[in-house]
Amino acid sequence: VYKRQGLDSPPTGALDVPCGTGRVAERLIERGIPTRGADLSAAMRRETEARLGRRMGFGGVAALDLESAAVDPELGADLVVCFRVLHHVPDAASRARVFRTLARLTRRDLLVSFHHPVSAHNFSRGFRRVFTGRRGDRHTLTVRRLRAELGHAGLQLRSTYALGAWRRDLWLAHAVPMRPDGPA
Repeated sequence: VYKRQGLDSPPTGALDVPCGTGRVAERLIERGIPTRGADLSAAMRRETEARLGRRMGFGGVAALDLESAAVDPELGADLVVCFRVLHHVPDAASRARVFRTLARLTRRDLLVSFHHPVSAHNFSRGFRRVFTGRRGDRHTLTVRRLRAELGHAGLQLRSTYALGAWRRDLWLAHAVPMRPDGPA
């Protein structure tokens, strides 16, 4: 299963950031991966703690602002999972801060979701914007831009995977930290 996801071997620990209500962390724990959560929202941290607090393999929840330069190195993990965040980040400068934080937290593998602009779903959102005049809050990234922005943060894009190619805009990306002598 790890090879299918582009990972070379099972991670020894994971960080789900932002963890929201802990759904992703729960899935990682079910697969035998010790997991911590982190989120900026105190309400989401409480939800995750209530959901997973007694589960074996759950390492607790920490406060974390993905755009902050201050990151507790103890939060770092072999696998960092960051789902459903980037499409809410409005600009390249904010994404750069998020990617730098993720790079500091990622010891081996980063799985991150993003919205790709080429999809029926994104087209329909654009169509609605034209007729309603409402500006959407979903932001898209091409694979080329994602690769470049990850690279500036010290991460190398290894692979991408479309969830419902052409229909939906949700994609997954697998990245690894770059080392001074090249990619990990």
